[in-house]
Amino acid sequence: VNGSPCPAPTKDNLLVFYMPNKDEIEKIVNRLSNMGYHEVEPENPYWIEKGTTIEDPDGWRIVLMNAFE
Repeated sequence: VNGSPCPAPTKDNLLVFYMPNKDEIEKIVNRLSNMGYHEVEPENPYWIEKGTTIEDPDGWRIVLMNAFE
């Protein structure tokens, strides 16, 4: 309460989850979409090829990355 506010997120502030199964990623993306969290284009093109980037209402982003297939 007495601390300083959290800095605003940038489009490259990411929490990345490395997941071995594309089907699981698709299930999670669908579940998040049904909850109102939709895929967005990442700022860094590195994440486009194998990852899915989702943004929350506060602007924070996660990447679900398929790095094992």
